[in-house]
Amino acid sequence: MFRISILALCFWLTACFAHARQSLPVDTGNTEIMLVSGHDTAPPGSKFTVALRLEFEGNWYTYWRNAGDSGEAVNIVWDLPDGVSAGPINWPAPKVKTVGPIVSYGLDGVTWLPVEITLDETLDPNRPITLKAHVYFLVCDTICIPEDGALSLPIGIGAVKRNETHAAQIQAAEAKIPISGNARGSAALEAGKIVFNIVDLPKDFETPQLFPHANPIITHSDPVRFAQAETGVQFTASPNYGWDNGTPESFEATLVAADGRAIVVPISTDIRIDIGALKPTGSSANIGIISAIFGAFMGGLILNLMPCVFPIISLKALSLAKTAHGERGAIRRDAWAYTAGVLVSFIIFAVVIISLIAAGGTVGWGFQLQSPWLVALLSLLLFAIGLNLLGVFELGGRVQNVGSTRLGAGGPTSSFMTGVLAVIVATPCTAPFMAGAVGFALASSSITTLLVFSALGFGFALPFLLVAYIPRLLASLPKPGPWMKTFRQFLAFPMFAAAIWLALVLAQQAEGDGMKRLLYAVLALSFGIWLLSLAGPLKKIIGLTSIAIAVAFPVTLAVPDAAAKVPSKPWSADAVTTARAENRPVFVDFTAAWCVTCKVNEGLVLNRKRTARLFERTDTEFLIADWTKKDDVIAAELERFGRAGVPLYLVYKPGAQDAKILPQILTYEILKDALE
Repeated sequence: MFRISILALCFWLTACFAHARQSLPVDTGNTEIMLVSGHDTAPPGSKFTVALRLEFEGNWYTYWRNAGDSGEAVNIVWDLPDGVSAGPINWPAPKVKTVGPIVSYGLDGVTWLPVEITLDETLDPNRPITLKAHVYFLVCDTICIPEDGALSLPIGIGAVKRNETHAAQIQAAEAKIPISGNARGSAALEAGKIVFNIVDLPKDFETPQLFPHANPIITHSDPVRFAQAETGVQFTASPNYGWDNGTPESFEATLVAADGRAIVVPISTDIRIDIGALKPTGSSANIGIISAIFGAFMGGLILNLMPCVFPIISLKALSLAKTAHGERGAIRRDAWAYTAGVLVSFIIFAVVIISLIAAGGTVGWGFQLQSPWLVALLSLLLFAIGLNLLGVFELGGRVQNVGSTRLGAGGPTSSFMTGVLAVIVATPCTAPFMAGAVGFALASSSITTLLVFSALGFGFALPFLLVAYIPRLLASLPKPGPWMKTFRQFLAFPMFAAAIWLALVLAQQAEGDGMKRLLYAVLALSFGIWLLSLAGPLKKIIGLTSIAIAVAFPVTLAVPDAAAKVPSKPWSADAVTTARAENRPVFVDFTAAWCVTCKVNEGLVLNRKRTARLFERTDTEFLIADWTKKDDVIAAELERFGRAGVPLYLVYKPGAQDAKILPQILTYEILKDALE
């Protein structure tokens, strides 16, 4: 029986060396890993490739060589016989993984990571070897879990014997590894941004993405702008602390084209490669300055028909109808005043954009409506105009001429202000021909930008100039009569609709109390307007004060909560016990530097000023259990709460016996409800 067992073992070992070379697969929890070789046998002094194969379940993924904002790269720790060495991992092109504001670079599905193995010439050809490796990696989905596994792969030493099935798989994996070609690049800090200039790209290598190998050179969560140039391409990115704390002399980056091809480009920081003038991108790439000016003019003309402009344009039309059969000179003065308001606004708009781009900013059409306070003020203004159109209030002539209340009343100042307001509310809309023209303008010189925006403004104002100068058009307008009062009142409702739309925009931009502040402002404005309609100086004073308060609500509106470093202490069971003995709430954050969900929650909720105020107000002890490095105590605590990975958030309320487990995706409201 013993001899039979020995013979069976020998037969099994012989079969292992004679057939496919792969380790036994190891299930690490959410991934199956194994080592695969295309060689059953390799001679001394040769090189061959072994690949780590990872197959992820569902949506789980791991991290590339540069993990991005969060995560850690796959790590293979080799245990090799004497005379055998392993090279670095040959990385395939990554995929962008975005969770909230966190941007990471990952690998998913079935991933092959080839590694070159070198055999010394002194190896005994009659003695097989065993390649041993311990693989450490993170897998993430809604949570991140560290996984690892030990692998063992026997290899025969002797005449070359390939396994064609595995060799073909490894060859296919190696074909996906980005290689170096003729492309080269430079990187330099310009106006607070890192500017990458890259030349000698392969033919038809279109709209590539940039993935620096070094981390953290760039801030991955900030947008990376791409531009085509005469002799190369340019990327503009925000620097990260890896750049600020000592600029590297050189590093490499992987570029992935739109068709999936990828190359490795050496980047130097001590030279600046000239790529010539930048070319417009997208729909503006194939138009010249004349076409851009004409497109802007036509776009401005059509912009009058867009929904967001209709309420203001209607006011100007009402004003024209009132004066259409009056003095021709006054009509033309009003038309030119309106045109001046439009042109001045567009030129100021262009100058601001040019200045912000020169300072390294990323702005575009309609950028001013990214400011919550301005959105709130516009909503309040349109509400007031609606009340005026309904006849709820009428102000004296001197006040009317300021142009901010009865914008449709006529007069040069009123017409000028109508033009200004029309431009402000027009920018959320785009019209045909505009996209290419504005894109061309923003990618061109300052003079070209000003010309294009001026053409846009002139097209926008032209209909009212034509009506003022063509008698037949004036004569075709209806004569003033009772219909004008009804039409004037009707125009109040588009104003209210525009005010509501802006309020909805504000609800997505501002803090939780943004909408509340706007509603208080509407109340204060309405109250002030009512008091101004009453007799008596005291009522007038209180009314003006109320209106000032209404304006103050939007002006003091907080932008999205600023980042803050919330005071915390390291977690331990004793720290929890001590804080609970003092009858204090305790918030425990089980986190890790490689946990993408943790970083999202930290960026959006935990490291914010209002959270710091909440913890201070409730006297909450904030404890952090950092699982970035292996910690058996933290692992045991996670297991105690039924978790295999992070994040885990616990709240211990005074008087409560057990901890409350919060959701893995935090919000400020969830945290506030749990602590108050």
